Amino acid sequence: MSSYAVLWSEPPCDLESGKLELEPENIRFEGAHVHCVPYEDIEGVRIGHRAGDRVQGRPAVVVDLLAGGQLRIAGLGEVGTVAELADELTRMATSSPRRRMPLPRRPVRR
Repeated sequence: MSSYAVLWSEPPCDLESGKLELEPENIRFEGAHVHCVPYEDIEGVRIGHRAGDRVQGRPAVVVDLLAGGQLRIAGLGEVGTVAELADELTRMATSSPRRRMPLPRRPVRR
């Protein structure tokens, strides 16, 4: 299981910091409290380059959720964490056994 030190934001909640783990069926966030997002609930994954996509000025992975809304996830520490995390989340979301449709490819807007 892969884990990362991250900052994340999911409106309307405040910014949190902690650990993100890629479990077999969920993204698991551990910070002030534990929060899980099933891969089957992910509509799209991209690297956000606009100011509104960033988390405390850091580049972030933007995860669009089927129910609406977004998760924004920024890595703490190693360079390349955001790109690696975007690749892993895309792979996990598209291979989720409960996903009925393929994950759409979203164009990157700059």
